[in-house]
Amino acid sequence: MIENKFIIFAVDHFSSLGVIRCLGEAGIRPDVIIFSTHKPKLVQYSKYIAVLHHVRSLEEGYKCLVDEYMNESTKSFVVATSDEVESWLDLHYDELKDKFYFYHAQEQGRVTKMMQKHVIVEMAKRCGLCIPKTEIVSRGESSKMLKFPILTKAPTSTIHNWKNNVFICHNEDELQEAYKHIKCEKVLLQEYIEKQDELNVEGFCIDGGEAYFTLQNRYHRITNKSYGNYAYIEKYSYPELEQAIRRLFRETHYSGVFELEFMIGKDGKCYFLEINFRNSAWLYAYSKCGQPLLIMWAKSVLCNKIITEYENIRKLPFNLMDEITDFKWSVMSGIVSPFTWLKECLGSDCHFYYNKQDARPFYMYLWNRFRGLLK
Repeated sequence: MIENKFIIFAVDHFSSLGVIRCLGEAGIRPDVIIFSTHKPKLVQYSKYIAVLHHVRSLEEGYKCLVDEYMNESTKSFVVATSDEVESWLDLHYDELKDKFYFYHAQEQGRVTKMMQKHVIVEMAKRCGLCIPKTEIVSRGESSKMLKFPILTKAPTSTIHNWKNNVFICHNEDELQEAYKHIKCEKVLLQEYIEKQDELNVEGFCIDGGEAYFTLQNRYHRITNKSYGNYAYIEKYSYPELEQAIRRLFRETHYSGVFELEFMIGKDGKCYFLEINFRNSAWLYAYSKCGQPLLIMWAKSVLCNKIITEYENIRKLPFNLMDEITDFKWSVMSGIVSPFTWLKECLGSDCHFYYNKQDARPFYMYLWNRFRGLLK
């Protein structure tokens, strides 16, 4: 097992909880720096945390990382669980590279640059992947090259509440109305693809872009505007994309866990959307399925080659559910009946909140939400 310390630089979100559980269930108790402007309601209750630091800004969290861990004799692994944290570490690459192992692209600021959606989309296009037509405009500006319907997005995922900038616009009036609710000065306009399904590919890279990926996840339910919350993991099944994906990662120079996002259109094409240069919310499900990507990446970094000895696939397909969000989206909106949803939930192999071995975060999250409703 890996002897190096793990430090999770986290936001208070179930994806961070999943990272902690991935390590905890493998016998590794990480130190955790929680970045949150309010009192954390979820992550802090995990039994697997060795040391907890609560900070209210990225600056404070970075200072904690440097002051507490910079001068240890053995390099620790620092795991970012959000784009904001990953970008912050990337922008301090030169200061950190000799003291920690962390997700990076071999030069300061490179990951942050590739978080700009138009940058990574153009890289993907050069490498042979199919992409939707895109355009960057100033807020309030009409499209010069796209036909309606159009999808609006934040130009980079480091923008706070970037998902609030997503609108489907069928005409110019709807586009101008969307601009009234969009906060960022620059807006990415994208050709709206009528989708049949969504596809995520999870894996990791080492040595400046050598990629490992053998599984993918797809969705039992999707919406027009967002990813679904009830999904399944299966074997990777798009060999025609593999070489283009490998070319893309070699061009990124990336080392770390990643998530590739694709959309499968009703025209049968598989459209590249973006890369998350960090773990996704699905990391824990992949670990439970038998592919502990974070640990595999860490061991591969230490050995300077791809290591797969920790991989032991339990079953495929492997069902997973973000049970709290899916209840709100699927049951309360009337998409499925409570009985059907309960059957699906109980039949899932992995849940994002509830965990029998680490149950306190789930119950404390519900309790804190209930208390919030009473105020």
